[in-house]
Amino acid sequence: MKRTALFSVLISTFLIGCASAGEEIDVKTLEAGEVSPPAKIEALAWLAGHWQGEGLGGTVTELIAPAAGGQMMGAFSFIKEDAAPGFYEFYLFTEVDDTIILKLKHFSPELAGWEEKDGYVEFPLVALEENAAYFGGLTYVKTGPDELKAAVRLDENETAYFSYKRKPLD
Repeated sequence: MKRTALFSVLISTFLIGCASAGEEIDVKTLEAGEVSPPAKIEALAWLAGHWQGEGLGGTVTELIAPAAGGQMMGAFSFIKEDAAPGFYEFYLFTEVDDTIILKLKHFSPELAGWEEKDGYVEFPLVALEENAAYFGGLTYVKTGPDELKAAVRLDENETAYFSYKRKPLD
């Protein structure tokens, strides 16, 4: 699948050591034959906001819009330790067939897409808890009123961890 190749690019481009940006959190996947649980986009309302923190050895920012029309739009930026832009992501949490799927596209600092023009990386919903959302290979956990942790499985042996604080929209 494209996801494996994409994560290989992340590893080689940024030489991720995967040191934790806070405590480790569980990353789940759907087992063969398992289907995503039923869910509505409103179950992710706690993710909406401006989040800034650390991950991948630099500064990371996520802007996630409130639910509208069965979707939540998000944007991610990674700024390397030397203050140079690393990469960007645009993504949608979207309702599909009575569940939620996360669809994500990566972009270089020059806005060149990493995926094919009509392609994207897809993360199916695995499980939802009151303050946690588990997608296939990607997890978000709200650890406090203004704190968010995330983890993404880069390959079978490496996981990148992110630690965020909620910031006001200026």
